[in-house]
This record gives sequence, C-alpha cells and structure tokens, in this order.
Amino acid sequence: MGNDIPTAGNPHWRSPAHLGLIYRGRIPHGSTAIVGPLRALLSLLRLWRQRDRDRALLARFDSRMLRDIGITPADVMREINRPFWRQ
Repeated sequence: MGNDIPTAGNPHWRSPAHLGLIYRGRIPHGSTAIVGPLRALLSLLRLWRQRDRDRALLARFDSRMLRDIGITPADVMREINRPFWRQ
C-alpha cells in the first residue's frame, strides 16, 4: 500500500496558501472577482459622501464668502439642491 497522505515532498501537494485558502490574513484567490467591484463601490460611496459634505458646507457660506470665491447665491441654490449622486 502506498502512502496517500500528502507531504511537502510530494509535488502534487499544495499548501493552504496555494489552494487560495485564507492564510495569515491574505485574501483568498477566488475572491478577487469580488474585491475589485467592492472597492469600486466603496470609492463611489466615499465620493457621494464627500459631495454631500461639500454641498452642506457651501450652503453655510455667507454672501461675502460667496463673492470671494466668485459664486452667486443662485449658483449655490442650484448646487445644494442637486442630488448627491449627480456631479
């Protein structure tokens, strides 16, 4: 009877890292198809959140501040009423 237990000396044996299993905190190889779109989604959510913050800050500017940056109150109203998902 042969030895059916895989060992490191066996060229057909693969470590957990080779099999794509979670090993020392690394992401499994099979999940790379998920990671890319997930990163893109998180990036989009950050962008939307930043737009919302910027528009809220713009809404607090007084007329002197608006003149300093060259924006009219009508420009501000148009910008702050725009949905966060629109540029």
